[in-house]
Amino acid sequence: MIYLDKFCATLAVFSGLILIALIGLTFSDVILRYIFSSPIFGARDLLEMGMVVVISLAFPFTWRAGGHIVVDLVPDYGLKFLTITRDILVRLIGLFIFSLLAWRSLIRSEDAVLFNEATNMIELPFNIFFIILTVGSALQVVVLGVEVTRLLLGLSLVPSVRWANIKEDASSSD
Repeated sequence: MIYLDKFCATLAVFSGLILIALIGLTFSDVILRYIFSSPIFGARDLLEMGMVVVISLAFPFTWRAGGHIVVDLVPDYGLKFLTITRDILVRLIGLFIFSLLAWRSLIRSEDAVLFNEATNMIELPFNIFFIILTVGSALQVVVLGVEVTRLLLGLSLVPSVRWANIKEDASSSD
């Protein structure tokens, strides 16, 4: 599990670096557009496709770090069996959804090549970004599959990579 967590963290760092570059591009584009009346040609295309990369590569780490918004619709009532059953069911639903996303984005990538689809301004080919979405979704499927297996075996799902020692207890006083 530690290797999977480190791989997810590496993807998240790469995703974050791309996000920082997109922020710099946006800042530069705004400055050039409104002060010098000379926007960066194709900046919008780069931003749109860059966000596909950022989000796709961040799927696995966000899941492993517990970064998603969670709503417990089915309480566990303190029973370990119900908690494990609920957790397995949630992961199986996620596994299905991300498998479907990976499959459809792969098909869409082939269609993008067939129809020669690209962005409007600088004509970045769509198929590359559909492949990145496919890879990100497939990695999420791997993460969910590993977690389902570990739950069925009664093993821990605690992430092995920690970013900071931040207390999440809202009642603690500083």
